[in-house]
Amino acid sequence: MQKYIDYNGCRVFYDLTGPQNAPAVVLIHGYGINRKMWNPQLDALKDYRVINVDVRGHGLSRPCRHFTVKNAAADIHAILDAENCQNALLAGLSMGGYITQEYAANYGKAKGYMITGAIPIFVPYKTWEKIGLKYSAPLFNLYPWETLKKQMARASALSEGVHARLHDMFGETTKKEFVASWNGIATCLNEREHVFDAPLLVCCGEFDKTGTIKQHLPDWPKYYPGCRVEMIANASHVANMDNPADFNKLMLEFIEECNK
Repeated sequence: MQKYIDYNGCRVFYDLTGPQNAPAVVLIHGYGINRKMWNPQLDALKDYRVINVDVRGHGLSRPCRHFTVKNAAADIHAILDAENCQNALLAGLSMGGYITQEYAANYGKAKGYMITGAIPIFVPYKTWEKIGLKYSAPLFNLYPWETLKKQMARASALSEGVHARLHDMFGETTKKEFVASWNGIATCLNEREHVFDAPLLVCCGEFDKTGTIKQHLPDWPKYYPGCRVEMIANASHVANMDNPADFNKLMLEFIEECNK
């Protein structure tokens, strides 16, 4: 069932599926794409109450005049309030992983947090990394939109089929929206004390070459002892699309563990 909330100047759409009283799972997609990213997981999650969100400024969720990761996390909280469901498990990939971290820090009380293809945003970084991220958005303006879509798709996945699906989803936004959303991600680093209040699973595609995600994978258990880290074989940045079999297995195991 497709639903929406009007919140903070944006109509935020989401799909609500699965048995009403089943444990809830919130799916939060990556930058520039939309909730269709999670199609390879939906059958595996059919026994759970799934809330699959189009993040503001993506998919059907419009308008979005000022995107921030913090605002997107507030949207998730508002959706869970509307559905009377405050103890869901959150699963976020890439941008969705940053939104998941903001949610954990500002609201918490989830069953668990599964983060894929993302760096920890509350830990210390070198000055050059922070400056490089903060001022990266203008670089996108140097590329023609079609070239940018193709390069982003190829950089994010291994197979031609996944490249094509990503390219199509990127094409559902305008270049202006695409760059505006990146501005929100580019300012998401915020060094602060933070402790996850529920189990944390961090995943990374074996061949993920996006930014410094793979290089910073050891930071997760360093700053968050007890964090479980898993490498997903035969997968790049969108590991859930490149290797859904292994991704789904990890996801289902983690959901079951968190709902014991």
